[in-house]
Amino acid sequence: MITLSKLTKSFGGNRLFTDLSGTLTEGIYCLQGPSGCGKTTLGRVLAGLEQADSGSVTGIIGRPVILFQEPRLLPSVSARKNVACVSRRKDALVGATALLRLLGFTSNDMDKKPDELSGGMQQRVAIARTLLFAAENEGNFVLLDEPFRGLDATTKEKAASLIREISRRVVLVITHDESDAALLNGKTISFTDLQNEIY
Repeated sequence: MITLSKLTKSFGGNRLFTDLSGTLTEGIYCLQGPSGCGKTTLGRVLAGLEQADSGSVTGIIGRPVILFQEPRLLPSVSARKNVACVSRRKDALVGATALLRLLGFTSNDMDKKPDELSGGMQQRVAIARTLLFAAENEGNFVLLDEPFRGLDATTKEKAASLIREISRRVVLVITHDESDAALLNGKTISFTDLQNEIY
């Protein structure tokens, strides 16, 4: 359980959010709102990557698992090794291969470097890497910032199915697509909900 207490944050002189409070229990939450309203900033505050101007976050256990908006792949290694690099297990490449296969990769695709992959394929590599890290991480918070960017409908469903499997913790999905909550069996929340604690 993660508790937000009167979080307030400004950026560049603009107030992004004020007095956000509430409790997030295990499950998937889809945070929605217009571009530039502070969704990503709130996620970064919860993950400990930024400090709020005031207020507090309690209940975060272990290392947060984060999927950023951009894939952030290692340019010099294959897709398979990009996924496996977050694991300390001897069979990390086996786990990476299994995840990439579930996301529609062929063996040939897995051995390509990021610059040989399309944007959507790079995103799938980033998703697989995040899921492998989550599987080996005992933390209770996962932040997924626009996870389905660049994915077609079929691939999006495959990715959503895998994300649903990590819902035994607090999973915050930042998205602009209203259909994502249903796809993920999650709950849609907004800044208004958090300000009024009505979710």
